[in-house]
Amino acid sequence: METDRKTRIADAAIALLGSAGAKGLTHRAVDAEAGLPLGSTSFYCRTRHDLLTLALLRHAALDLADLQDDATLMASPGWGLDEFIDLLVTRVADWLSPVKRARLVARFELFLIASREPELAEIVTQQRQRFLAATELALAKAGVEHAANRAALLVVAVDGILLDQVRSNGPLLSCEQQKTMFQAVLAA
Repeated sequence: METDRKTRIADAAIALLGSAGAKGLTHRAVDAEAGLPLGSTSFYCRTRHDLLTLALLRHAALDLADLQDDATLMASPGWGLDEFIDLLVTRVADWLSPVKRARLVARFELFLIASREPELAEIVTQQRQRFLAATELALAKAGVEHAANRAALLVVAVDGILLDQVRSNGPLLSCEQQKTMFQAVLAA
């Protein structure tokens, strides 16, 4: 039960960060968003830092679960660079979808908050290492040379696309434009 409640709290915090930003993240607001009795969030997360840590770890777990789903697809025979690039475009579209848009906005809110809080920055750094390792494995599976070097470039490229595209009125890159960019990054 405790894990379920903590997950509800983390998911509610992510939803609030995605809809109201950092200013809207309060213990009371999380209780209301999660449909929990007043004081529940304070019981599990005594401080705002504790709440942000819980949200950050949950966010990373959700994104890594998406990447694990992608890794399952990549286990099929005949996997190569073209299929990997198609999967990247699909992953970007999924993270930008209305269902996951608030989670994506929360990601950037959490990154900005972590830029001013060293303990949270360390968590972001640790999670980023996990993303880089997963990306490196995927690139190696796709037959990309120098997978470690290209993984860092690719993660930055995907984050850049997501940040650019999440703007409410910004221009959207077509699938073909994204594919061209990913090909250029992986050929660099």
